[in-house]
Amino acid sequence: MNIGSLEDILSPASQMLLLAIGMAFTFSLAIAVIALPGLIKKMRQGGMVGKDVNKPGDVHVPELGGIAAVFAFTISLSLVIGIEKLAGNIFEPPYLAAISVFFIASMIGLIDDISNIKQRVKAIAVVFASLPLLLVHFKNGGNGVGVIDTAVNAFIALPLGGKLPFEWFPYLYWFLLVPIGVTGVSNAMNMSAGYNGLESGQIAIVSGFLLAVSAFKGTLESVLIFASLTGAALGLYMFNRHPARVFIGDIGTLGLGAAIAAGAVIGGIEVYGFIAIAPAFYEAASTFYYSVIRKVPDRRHACHNPVIRDDGTLEPPKGAERYTLAYWLLSRRPMTERRLVRVLLTLYAAAGVAALALSVL
Repeated sequence: MNIGSLEDILSPASQMLLLAIGMAFTFSLAIAVIALPGLIKKMRQGGMVGKDVNKPGDVHVPELGGIAAVFAFTISLSLVIGIEKLAGNIFEPPYLAAISVFFIASMIGLIDDISNIKQRVKAIAVVFASLPLLLVHFKNGGNGVGVIDTAVNAFIALPLGGKLPFEWFPYLYWFLLVPIGVTGVSNAMNMSAGYNGLESGQIAIVSGFLLAVSAFKGTLESVLIFASLTGAALGLYMFNRHPARVFIGDIGTLGLGAAIAAGAVIGGIEVYGFIAIAPAFYEAASTFYYSVIRKVPDRRHACHNPVIRDDGTLEPPKGAERYTLAYWLLSRRPMTERRLVRVLLTLYAAAGVAALALSVL
């Protein structure tokens, strides 16, 4: 179901959908905003703080703010689905799959936050977060044999009205492309982080635009998933923006990133999802090149320790100018952290506009 035309928007079914979208967004935003102050206090009391390396002096900020997103996304989506079930029929397995994907990736992120997993191990581990998506697309093929159900969202929506049917390559898609997509998006969101407001802001922007794309091209399930994600990310942003009162941690970046991938898969808007996260491709390519091909041993340390100039602007350490997209921008022109984040979020917004524009053509 989509709400692409005026006639669709005025229909009773679409009005109910718009109400559900509003509830999913509002519940998620409210839960995150309510949970974070207490969580920040507990993190500080427990000594769970991290150094803000982008500021002069010894500035420490509470970590693991992504825990609030776990509550916000799962509870808001569960509440809305419960209300929808009371109001009428709804097919809940895709929502349960999205929640499971989010939770598994978040737990991997939590382990990384407290033990610092190697990047390659983390990427492989998040692959397993894609399993719930596969499970909800199995059906009984007779004689107790499970087969891929290609009748549900059995295509990838392409720009300019094109469609790529799954029946051409169902097992390749579900056993290779979906796991790669889930771990790729979640790790891309994680690798793009590191500045006040960037991780939560980029996820809010990507989720918001994919919410709009889903309304035109996707399904009811993906619309509600992205509405909950947008609310949770905006709630985090209110406390994570400069100067940050909390870091969201890998529990937030990996979990929210995996949920973005899950929403795109469920809605059949994978291509638009990749367009919306286009700036993160630099991080993925750079990480692969400097970690696998050139094998730079101190890359991670350099990425977490920019040079802070006397005027408060940032620049990359010598030799690290191409390690990240942020460092490349800073090598062209030193900027304050606040300005740098604005530039990066503008790039994500431009990518989101491109994805939305292609979806309505």
